Amino acid sequence: MKRILLWTIVFGIALNILGWLGNNLVLGDLWDQANADVKAGFSAPWPDVVHEIITIVSDFIFAFVLVWVFANARRKTIAFALSLAVVIWVAGPALFYLVMVNSGFLPVEISVKTSILALTTFLITAPLLPVVIKDR
Repeated sequence: MKRILLWTIVFGIALNILGWLGNNLVLGDLWDQANADVKAGFSAPWPDVVHEIITIVSDFIFAFVLVWVFANARRKTIAFALSLAVVIWVAGPALFYLVMVNSGFLPVEISVKTSILALTTFLITAPLLPVVIKDR
């Protein structure tokens, strides 16, 4: 379990860094526009620090699921890691951003691009799983 927690931290940091780079350097203007378009007065019901913590923690949750499922799977191949990343992406970010569009909180363009960014970060990190998590 210590090994899973260690790699969850490593993968969580990697997902956060890649997501931050993508959201700020690649999608920054789209996010600025989306934030400007949100209805006046709509904001999270908690302080900014809680908002940032929730944003950061979500990547660690995805990292934990990715690492834990992979570590407990029978197959430990790159192909399986990539398949697992896609399944977790569909059940997580892809569905989440679809709901955000459906609820009227985000425009389609930023939701699609951010969802693709999440898939990209998952697919970049997933091939490392077989390298770091091996059967004993």
